[in-house]
Amino acid sequence: MFDAHCHLDMMDDHAAVLGRARAAGVQDLLVSGVNPEGWREQLLLLGGGVHIALGLHPWHVSNANDAWYEQLSELVETSPVSAIGETGLDFGARMDPEGFEAQASVFENHIGLAKHHRLPLVLHVVSAHQRTLEILSRTGPLVGGGMVHAFSGSAEQALQYVRLGLHISICGTITDPRRRKLRRAVAEIPADRLLVETDSPDQTPLNRRPGPNEPAFLIDVVAAVAEARGEDPQLVAHQTTLNAKTLFQIQ
Repeated sequence: MFDAHCHLDMMDDHAAVLGRARAAGVQDLLVSGVNPEGWREQLLLLGGGVHIALGLHPWHVSNANDAWYEQLSELVETSPVSAIGETGLDFGARMDPEGFEAQASVFENHIGLAKHHRLPLVLHVVSAHQRTLEILSRTGPLVGGGMVHAFSGSAEQALQYVRLGLHISICGTITDPRRRKLRRAVAEIPADRLLVETDSPDQTPLNRRPGPNEPAFLIDVVAAVAEARGEDPQLVAHQTTLNAKTLFQIQ
């Protein structure tokens, strides 16, 4: 299995976490970036099936200084980075509306960087699908593709992203049977555009709560995705692994 989005750098005892992941069948994982403080720690985790994306999370845009983009560009230029992100738009209740335009500006900077390096883009989208789709449509095709991580929208929104060349990644929220809209969306996503993730240490699967999440729990996400699609879990595990390796250009 391939955990398409997690934050291993935010977990204690990396070796133990990775050991449990391997035992559960997770051979590869992508560690997504959120801020400059974490980028260099992510680089130390590279290897042995650990891949990284570097980017500035929308929650940290208000703290960005003039040097962040230069630093990010330099690291992407000189490091074996598999993707750009996570980036995107978060218009949720916890965010100040006065910062929405700054988020959009930083998002477009990430789009330009991903296109320049022909790398996939890792998107964080909360309560902002319409604006995100508008920006992606206006800025043109992502030559390296991309993924909407922890997708929780509708089937219609998922297919709009797919038409723009993106993959849709599903996390532990799918394990909650009350998430009917998400389950309907998962059933509609084309098999070759589907990814699975943990977003650990957040988004813990329902049966593992209230504890923190970790990559080993990807097996629960795969099982719930398979149930929503009426497919065998081994098929979902195989297909999503193939999809992730293709997207992130991993042999």
